[in-house]
Amino acid sequence: MKLNHFFILIFLFSNFSCQQSGNKPGDNQTPNVQTSCQRIISLSPSTTEILFALGLGDRVVGVTRYCTYPPEARKKATVGGYLDPNYEAIVMLKPDVVILLPEHQNAAAFLDELGIQHFTIDNKAIADILSAIRLVGETCGAREKAQKLLADIDRMMNSIQEQTKSLPRPRVMICIGRPLNTGALEEVYIAGRGTSYDELIVAAGGSNAFSDKKPAYPMLSAEGIINVNPDIIIDLIADMEQKGLTESVALKEWQSVAGVNAVKNNRLYALSQSYSFVPGPRFIYLLRDLAHIIHPEIEWND
Repeated sequence: MKLNHFFILIFLFSNFSCQQSGNKPGDNQTPNVQTSCQRIISLSPSTTEILFALGLGDRVVGVTRYCTYPPEARKKATVGGYLDPNYEAIVMLKPDVVILLPEHQNAAAFLDELGIQHFTIDNKAIADILSAIRLVGETCGAREKAQKLLADIDRMMNSIQEQTKSLPRPRVMICIGRPLNTGALEEVYIAGRGTSYDELIVAAGGSNAFSDKKPAYPMLSAEGIINVNPDIIIDLIADMEQKGLTESVALKEWQSVAGVNAVKNNRLYALSQSYSFVPGPRFIYLLRDLAHIIHPEIEWND
């Protein structure tokens, strides 16, 4: 099964061990980084988005090949991939600090040997993303912008939750990856319990149609989808336009499970925006989109 790189990133982000390198900051402390952070390297798309959202884009000197948002990030030097960083390129850029994720243990060890400062943030859950925004802001001299961004996110989340709290909670299934244009549904990966997508479903006023706690991202067959029987199906399809797909074409294969409530009631949706695949500060836009889909009866004014 050939998966697009956005899905590969999300799959890796969510399934790697949460064991950290020794210098991961706790939730209530700032990393011990003795630098003004004038030359920053980011080793993940979510970190890059945080840096630019906090007005620190001009200090970013290196990013991964997957860091494509905002467009300015594409102009930065590339230091390899998410899990295969180019250490020579990192050294050549002479960074003050490199920002890592928990799975970058090998990179952390390499940077320690070279005496290059680094710290680790996480993106597995909504709370992790919010903590990462605060930590990057405090460490890199953008505390006020981080506080404002966090306040804006909090305001949007509270508004959505307030408007949906007394409404019924439809059973939602989010598909995060599957083969396209095969004529049938096969190897359909969905978001299970305990994932950031699960959190977003609940925050948007729905419930996760997949009731098992494990695995985090189960693979379902057509029969499995029929057994889950979601009320709403949301298909995340990266680069849909670039693949020459329209929403109706992309969703056509779901008709093979015509007995499922979501299909019978035409509650099928495709989302292709890049923020649907990167667990960074733009997750709030995905939450907004999910809320609009799950509860169209609300007159949303956001």
